[in-house]
Amino acid sequence: MIASPVVKSDTKLQVEIEDEDKKHPTCPHGPMILFYRETPNDGYYSCSAHRDSKLCHFRIPATSWQAQNLTYTPKERDYPLTRSVKSADPTNYLSALSKEEAHAQYFFDEKALRFFVNQCRVLKISKVVCIGAPRLHFYLRKEPNMCSFLLDLDERFAAHLSPQEFCLYNMCNNHFFYSRQPFEQFLKCNANERVLVMTDPPFGCRTELIANTLRCLTILHNRLNCMPHTPLPIFWVYPYYNVNHIKQDMPEMEMCDYKINYTNHTRYTDVGVASRTYGSPVRLFSNVPQQLLQLPTEEAYKYCTKCKRYTAAENLHCIRCETCPSQNGQTYRHCEHCGVCVKPNYVHCFNCRRCSQRENHDCAVYQSMQRCWICREKGHIETKCVTWLQNRRRLKVKPDKRHPQRCFICGRAGQHNELKCPKRCRFFKEIKFMNQETTIAL
Repeated sequence: MIASPVVKSDTKLQVEIEDEDKKHPTCPHGPMILFYRETPNDGYYSCSAHRDSKLCHFRIPATSWQAQNLTYTPKERDYPLTRSVKSADPTNYLSALSKEEAHAQYFFDEKALRFFVNQCRVLKISKVVCIGAPRLHFYLRKEPNMCSFLLDLDERFAAHLSPQEFCLYNMCNNHFFYSRQPFEQFLKCNANERVLVMTDPPFGCRTELIANTLRCLTILHNRLNCMPHTPLPIFWVYPYYNVNHIKQDMPEMEMCDYKINYTNHTRYTDVGVASRTYGSPVRLFSNVPQQLLQLPTEEAYKYCTKCKRYTAAENLHCIRCETCPSQNGQTYRHCEHCGVCVKPNYVHCFNCRRCSQRENHDCAVYQSMQRCWICREKGHIETKCVTWLQNRRRLKVKPDKRHPQRCFICGRAGQHNELKCPKRCRFFKEIKFMNQETTIAL
């Protein structure tokens, strides 16, 4: 894993995802990314490989690029000719890159490596594309029926691998620094071969960029194999608290309960005095159905017969929610007021109609970050839902204002929220596409 060059999400900068064929200004690290706050015309192009402008000073206002059509096109590099002594796994002795503004490498531990290999066996995967996951690549080389191709921004691996196994690569803009022909050859499969893409991106990276890269690789794989409509299996390693960002960019991705450890990170592990109380927050997101993944029972995972998938031992099934709800390693509890399972330390806020942390809770700020249970749009709660206000009179629904915790649709209190109201179908039509639902008032 190599640390993200991209700005943090709390800067409120937007990212413009443009077509691959569109001409971009480029820096030595490949096509630059367009960031903006209000409109793309007000934004600027910046390097996608370094978030510190001192490491790469390339920055072009969007208006200047459009007006002058400026460009710097890096030449395709030749693959390094020098070779180091062949090593089973150079990540065991190479110094991990640690400059946060450019690179910060963390490597999977033995348990995580075994888990990934076992899932590949279960899914009958024969080829794995490792993006930013060098230790997994070298681990897979020992597997007799699997082969791997490493895409990474650390050029040191070129001294240990041939062009048929490695390409210097920027996952934030899908840029190949060497010839991409060996990689395309790797993606081509016969009838008995299956490819899986495994990515361990920087945790500070914009999920929009990684999602766009994964879509580009899927299109490339399907074009090379003449399978235009076949989904490409994807494993995306990321912290559980980014689940909403990933689901927004790739709704088909679901989170697995398996906790992934790193050997050289004191917090993202379950080993050592500095480790987190509830284990590593890093999880596996995948478009592979969760029912097909097999979590190791010897590592405190169990099979839930109701969900028909493996979950963590502490993740107890909720009959009311009809799911195993925990995400952070704790056992959640069901709140009778908001009708959902929440973290055990959360308290219910009757003004927000939801549970949240007690400390530093600001109703206005919190409500602005919520997704409405009526219209499913983000930025408000049900009491301020414009869709509901516009349609309430037409739908002839009059909730009792003396009881703000009543369901706005049926008027019942303390049984469910508006998303789970049994009368919802009378007033709204739900359209589901790629695991994402859209609400339309009837």
